[in-house]
Amino acid sequence: MQRIIPLSSINTRQAWLKKLGGLSSISVKNKEWMTLLEEETRHSLMIEGNIVSKQELRKIIGEGVASRHSAQEVLAYFEAAVSAYELAFQQYKENDFQLTKPFVRQVHALMFRGVDHFAYEPGAWRNGPIKIAQARVEAPPHHKVEKLIESLVKTANQSAANPIRKAAVFHSIFEQIHPFPDGNGRVGRILLNYILIAHGLPNIAIKGLETEKNEYFSALESSDAYVSEVLRGVKRWTRAQNKPFVGLENLICKNLAISLDTVICTRFVDSGSVLQPLDEVAKHIKMSYQSLRTACSQKKVISMKIGGRLLTHPVLLKKPTT
Repeated sequence: MQRIIPLSSINTRQAWLKKLGGLSSISVKNKEWMTLLEEETRHSLMIEGNIVSKQELRKIIGEGVASRHSAQEVLAYFEAAVSAYELAFQQYKENDFQLTKPFVRQVHALMFRGVDHFAYEPGAWRNGPIKIAQARVEAPPHHKVEKLIESLVKTANQSAANPIRKAAVFHSIFEQIHPFPDGNGRVGRILLNYILIAHGLPNIAIKGLETEKNEYFSALESSDAYVSEVLRGVKRWTRAQNKPFVGLENLICKNLAISLDTVICTRFVDSGSVLQPLDEVAKHIKMSYQSLRTACSQKKVISMKIGGRLLTHPVLLKKPTT
């Protein structure tokens, strides 16, 4: 499998993020974060079959109270994500990335603490076998879960891999361990974003629409055989960080480009600049409209859809000057 979005495109976006002030602090009052958090919450739950509209989501989050089961899951995911990302942001600011086994359990506990129909103890490892939805492999026996999670967080803490690979490898292995009786997908996606944020990148939303949901499951499946060997001790944990998990890395890069574009374009406009329609930009840079549109759709250049129109700016088409 080949890379769809080269790391150079992500690097250009990171340079723009740095020029525009870097990652901002996590806060529900922060427009950038709220946009990303709302999108992530809605789509992560959509993957699990819990469908809520943008309007419903904002009402649930705004009121901070949920009576229906589906609404409880929305509010619980949002609050667990905010709590996790606040810690990740502090680690980014102090350049001190750390994952721990208690923290993994805490994310699960926070997610299900306020969900009255959850049939298990929040934060507790599963105590029996479990079927992994959409997967052909079996999760390891429950008595191995704690040791495997210890090995996973230790490997992530010691890894020198770039954060996209670190997040992809961690997520693939976490999902095959499937340490909890329920909620593994949601917890795993929060931990994936935790790794990105702790390394100075915004969180992503893996889309819950059918096409991308299938792409997500296929990406996890493509790494299943290798992950199984790691969990059985056939492959070393340290070598996993050097193994390209291309399918999931591609998916992370694609959605990371979307999140970065949202932050960059929002700040670009807030700084007093004006985003322009693609046809105007194409004329300015002497490029065909269709070629520029293709470059935007492939996330080769920074762009953002506002009011149904795809917009960019000539200066955003290359790395910023220092």
